[in-house]
Amino acid sequence: MSVVFKNMYHPVTVTGVQYLNEQLKKIRFEGDLSKTKFTPGNVVEFRVTPNDFRHYTPAYFNTATGVCEIIFYLHNKGAGSDWAKQLKEGDTVKLLGPGGKLSYVAGFKHHFVFGDETAIGLMNCIQREAEENGHSSFALMEAQEAHRDWIRLFSAQPAECVASSFQYPADFAIRFLSDSAEDWMAAIPDTCFYLTGRAKSILAMRKYLLSKGVAMKQIKTEPYWAEGKKGL
Repeated sequence: MSVVFKNMYHPVTVTGVQYLNEQLKKIRFEGDLSKTKFTPGNVVEFRVTPNDFRHYTPAYFNTATGVCEIIFYLHNKGAGSDWAKQLKEGDTVKLLGPGGKLSYVAGFKHHFVFGDETAIGLMNCIQREAEENGHSSFALMEAQEAHRDWIRLFSAQPAECVASSFQYPADFAIRFLSDSAEDWMAAIPDTCFYLTGRAKSILAMRKYLLSKGVAMKQIKTEPYWAEGKKGL
């Protein structure tokens, strides 16, 4: 596969490492990315073991300057987390992509991002793009109690964090939207909804939004993880 996709591999070097906290590691990669085409929301891919690849959504990507920044969630539950944990300045790795089906839709004036701890990079990226386009953005994150303040670590965008529930996916997020319906439902026709993170939470949130009159074409989804599956 490496031979087949060799033109999509881009050698990059770790030029910066910043711990936002003990479990969030922001890494800056630099290399020749001039031949890539990136749209906010796209993912990149790395080989994290001889047999495993993992997808990550950049918080920042600049083809002209050759810079890619990713915020890794070090949850200590898989090969991707272990790989990101050991990365240090000076390491050289191969970046594959960018690509994927999720991308910023500039035709909308408002942008709503839903996800969990794994979606922090996307939330940051969408916010940057919205600001550059003169659009508004809002991030709604479901997270464990110990991580409720994470959304404030990196972003000044309007955002809210609610509790996550393993048994009832997206339940607290849906309650939040129901309680604040007057604040967002009037803007539905000109809003794009990006749903990411846990697959079951995405399904629950999509069902709720459709019930409120959101059109299917306004909803963009990208599951980052699902129970029983390794590294989406």
